Amino acid sequence: MVLVLPPQFAQDTLVAQALPRIAQQASKFWQTAPGWVAKETLKQRAAVLPKRKFRIGGSAIDPPKPELKDREIISFYAISSFRSSPEALHEFRQVVSVDGKPVAPDAGTLEKFRGTLASPDDRSRKVLQADFEKTGLTIAATDFGQLILLFTKSNLEKYTFEPQSTGLIGADRAIVIAFRQNTGAESFRIVESGKQMNEPLSGELWVRDTDFKPLRITLKVTRREQHEEIRDEARVDYELKADAALLPASVVYRRFRNDELWVENVYEYSDWQLPKTN
Repeated sequence: MVLVLPPQFAQDTLVAQALPRIAQQASKFWQTAPGWVAKETLKQRAAVLPKRKFRIGGSAIDPPKPELKDREIISFYAISSFRSSPEALHEFRQVVSVDGKPVAPDAGTLEKFRGTLASPDDRSRKVLQADFEKTGLTIAATDFGQLILLFTKSNLEKYTFEPQSTGLIGADRAIVIAFRQNTGAESFRIVESGKQMNEPLSGELWVRDTDFKPLRITLKVTRREQHEEIRDEARVDYELKADAALLPASVVYRRFRNDELWVENVYEYSDWQLPKTN
């Protein structure tokens, strides 16, 4: 249930108190998230055009209708960077199985993945990204796990913020802060034939009311392509680990074309493992 904040609530004071705490968590994420490894389960549903068939007669002019298809991809997942550009974090995956069929042997796969992330050669990391993108049914929404980095101290001035409501995430009561991007580029990638998305972001920050720890980030990007309105929506839920590391618990990404669901990606994360130390 979502409740509207009372009129007397000091909204400007709330934002002034929350933003430095959120920026602090973003900085901590940058420092602590790389090196952690999890199991990622992606359940994907997408409208896919069927393969073209040769037809004769009047039906030959009918355009093919998309078919909804499902896919499940299980991978090892980590957040790291390219050696050539350490200033930016990205998601990397070692695909383990697709629709229940193994694509990599269980023995040594995790260690191989860790070795790739530790390698000074970026080519193996790029292969990981390309392999994952080819495995999906359609567009792959990636780099959502680190959305908290949108709100580092240096990025805060790119947005306007406004307290909106309160709500519950599990047992935690959260304050919902609406935001809208004024300048800068978004930090997630939507892999679709090399297209770049430059539309401003808007969404919500859900922060725990006791300490302003980020619990959820939602995003919405809308644009027009020819005669269609395309809307991308995402929701990232975070969890705090025992050592206070903030890590993604789940990601939901959806694309709508003229309000019709076209793509849905649901990512779940489990079995987080601490970074290995020498």
